Amino acid sequence: MKPKEVEMFNLRFFRLSLCVGILVLALIVASAVSASPPEIPPADGFLSGCTGEYFNNITLAGAPVLVRSDPVLNFFWPEYTSPGPGVNTSNYSVRWTCSVFVASTGNYTFNIVTDDGMNLLVDGNLLIWAWYDQGPTAYAATTSIGAGWHTLRVEYYNHTLGGTARVSSSIVGGTTFPDWKGEYFANQSLAGSPTIVRNDPSINFNWGTGSPDPAIPVDHFSVRWTRTQYLNAGTWRFTTTTDDGVRLWVDSNLLIDKWIDQPPTTYSADIALPAGDHTIRMEYYDNTLGALAQLTYTTVTPPPVGAWHGQYYNNVTLSGAPVLVRDDPAINFNWGYGSPDPSIPVDYFSIKWDSVQTLPVTGNYSIVATSDDGVRVWIDSALVIDGWYDHPPTTFQATRYLAAGAHSVHVEYYERTGGAMVSVQIGSGVPPPPPPPSGEVIVDDRGPGWRAGGVYAWHDAPVGIGNHSFWTLNNTYSSAGYNWARWYPTLPAPGYYEVFAFLPDRIATTLNARYWIYHHSRYDLAPRAQGFYENQWISLGTYYFNALGGEYVSLADVTYECYFCRVVAFDAVKFVPR
Repeated sequence: MKPKEVEMFNLRFFRLSLCVGILVLALIVASAVSASPPEIPPADGFLSGCTGEYFNNITLAGAPVLVRSDPVLNFFWPEYTSPGPGVNTSNYSVRWTCSVFVASTGNYTFNIVTDDGMNLLVDGNLLIWAWYDQGPTAYAATTSIGAGWHTLRVEYYNHTLGGTARVSSSIVGGTTFPDWKGEYFANQSLAGSPTIVRNDPSINFNWGTGSPDPAIPVDHFSVRWTRTQYLNAGTWRFTTTTDDGVRLWVDSNLLIDKWIDQPPTTYSADIALPAGDHTIRMEYYDNTLGALAQLTYTTVTPPPVGAWHGQYYNNVTLSGAPVLVRDDPAINFNWGYGSPDPSIPVDYFSIKWDSVQTLPVTGNYSIVATSDDGVRVWIDSALVIDGWYDHPPTTFQATRYLAAGAHSVHVEYYERTGGAMVSVQIGSGVPPPPPPPSGEVIVDDRGPGWRAGGVYAWHDAPVGIGNHSFWTLNNTYSSAGYNWARWYPTLPAPGYYEVFAFLPDRIATTLNARYWIYHHSRYDLAPRAQGFYENQWISLGTYYFNALGGEYVSLADVTYECYFCRVVAFDAVKFVPR
């Protein structure tokens, strides 16, 4: 060949070799990715070593299409995803059989999260029954189990969309930490994996300027302690003393939240608990200098039903130990320029009251608070009034749908300067307003028929129906304390209604808001991409309602998207006859 032809041939050969090399590299990478098994979360209390039988129906009928050993019962299968080879992407069921050794006789708690149905049996005895279509929902049950080997059976089905199946128990790892499981971190934010994990007989530490362990620095460390303990029924007072920050949960209730730098400071909080096992979690961090962490708890004599147990403080932040504790027959005070008691200053004081109020009937109730200055009101751990800022005498009102019976009410109040007054009343059942003449029934946030709960931050927005709406950041999965809301309509007659949700202007970003419509004794799921809509009603479908009460639309902040990366909006829901 001529020199120029040789040059062209070499160039073409180089290009061909380069393409082949890229193709081979792509095949190698693809093979490596496809061959990598899915990452399995650590056990951390989840049942392990179970045999799973997978069926292509939702009734566990016939022969399984897949039988395998599942290391951990902690599964989330996204929409259009199969649990395993040969298994449907929806309309499937699983039966897991697990052999568990119990070291000592005692009460053990089982926790499940399921979407859709799940049953849990211990030695053939049904402990948890939740065999119906539902969004991701948590259940718990406690039972006495004798020492030795036991057989646990978990039955599960997924109807449509994503599937969640999680089962954990205090049996797992229960003998490793007979007292407090202490997780110690070499940072002050509980980040990453703990440096050491050990059993602590009690939380009663004064490390001074030292550290809990040679592996932990003397400053900038944090600790998480957890335990499950049987407590008798009654009102329990939990008291922490720390230097620096502390947070304390009992079950899903955040009782103390003082995650701040501080010298040795004591906080107390009371909670009424039924007899049984309760989960206690305390988180602590030390910034610099002295390190102190202590926790005690004991029963206290509760106030009479209807009375208000008041704790009075010589500051506006409810900090430290109260200087006065007494039971008040009602919250209806106007101290003017005086003080509640000679031990309390005329300015810069705060009070928190707790009470059990018994409501005579199920229905809508008005909660009215008037104060100068700040006031907050919780009912059954749900914040219903938030006026926590300086203001002259101002009235706040909310309406909540509450069941007949006992409800826990918590009120917080502070006075800065000037006049001091506070009044809180829960009105008798009030009838909801009549439906609009058009036949449409609108249930707005904060209005009659609206209920909400959860422990994460709720945010107000001055847009939407009635110039108000709520929003919250999303949770990836169901967990204790996630935010939720329900809209209960008062419908004029049974029949078909088209359901609409209003999306306010420029708030929502989630693409998987999971609305559940409970109607005529059944549930229907209507997922919607809120982020695609602004300042408009979106239809959730048409459904038959029996109009006998108790029917509702619900929405939680659980979206299965990345944690705290989406915004879920809560505004009005309307029901239009069809």
